[in-house]
Parts: sequence; structure tokens; C-alpha cells
Amino acid sequence: MYKIFIDLEMHPIPRSLEQEREICTQEIIEIGAVKLDEQNREVESFCEFVRPAYVTKIYSKFRKLTGITTENILGADPVSDVLPRFIQWCGEDYEIYSWSDSDIWQILNETRLKDIQDLTGLSYMLNHWHDFQQEFCELLHLQKQMNLGRAVTLAGLDFSGREHDGLADARTTSQLYVESRDSKSFDRLRKLVIDAFVGHSFTMGDMFDFGSITFPSE
Repeated sequence: MYKIFIDLEMHPIPRSLEQEREICTQEIIEIGAVKLDEQNREVESFCEFVRPAYVTKIYSKFRKLTGITTENILGADPVSDVLPRFIQWCGEDYEIYSWSDSDIWQILNETRLKDIQDLTGLSYMLNHWHDFQQEFCELLHLQKQMNLGRAVTLAGLDFSGREHDGLADARTTSQLYVESRDSKSFDRLRKLVIDAFVGHSFTMGDMFDFGSITFPSE
């Protein structure tokens, strides 16, 4: 069974489109993903820009954040074409992970907005989806969730490429997953959290609220 790690980059739908925004406030502009085999080795990657239906120009804020330009999206295929290609790329036997649940909700809302129905493989994908942000924080007994960049810093990893790049974020999430499955790495990571909590040798600053950390009784 493969493990898929996905990251969607999204752009707000203009506020003037009130009816559309009642269903979905954003549109997908990029899908990035990596595939790991049973030994947690990356074997394939997927990355495509997506042409939105309601966004005609990338706002400056989001161009700076993601590096995605108006030219990138205007030359891309719509989500109704890209999403089926992505699902086909995933295959038939896999689990899929994202950092937070925002990506699965985006797919649910956007396919509803654009009346994308009867998409082969979509139900399987949605039924095998995992929120790895929640799982990661639960592993460390953190009640407050953190963003991907902060989790990478906490784990002592180097970010794989540019933040808010679909493929880079997906690859980095997969690296955090692999780190969490290694007993030595996980023990080191948990010690960093404990040291931060008691104020020894490592300071997490404003990375998260240490008062929200709970540890199981021994």
C-alpha cells in the first residue's frame, strides 16, 4: 500500500461573487503530492497548476506567498481535468495525508460548487484521507495545532524547498511522517518538547502555547 502526501495551494474567490462564496470561498490553483512505498521511500511525485473558474488574476499577496503567477494559472487545465489525473496517479491501494483538514474540505466544496459529479476514485480518496497535522500533534500530546513550518523547525528538519509550494509542502509533510515513524527520531522529538516545556536547553519561543501541552501519566 502506498502513502500519498498532498498539498493544495488555493486562492480566494472574489468577494463580489457572494453566491459562489456561500459554497466555496477559494479555488485550487496548484496540486502537489508525493508517493511513498511501504519502506517510506519516495517513488513518484505529482505537481500541476490549476486554472480557476472565478479568479482571473493572482493577487499580489498570494503571488508573493506561493510564487504562482497569473500566467501559470491561465495556461493550466481546470480542476475538472486536473483532479481526475491526480486521482488516477494515486492508484488503487493507498492512504492519503494532508497537513490539516483544509485540503479535503476544499475538494468537497469545490467539486460541489463546480458540479463535478461521479468522479471515478474520488470516494475512495476521501474515505482514505488522514489529517496528519492532528495526528502529529496528538503523538506529542499537544492540544494546540501548529503550522507546517513550525513543525519542521520543531523536528529539526530542513524545509524541502519553498514554503507554500504545493510539491515542497507535500514532500516536507512526508518527511515529518517518516520522522514520526522512526522510534529514535520520535524519542528525540519528544525530548525537545519536554525540554522546552520545563525550560531546559531548548526554547521554542512563540512556536506554540506550552500551557496547552499535556503528557500522559506514567
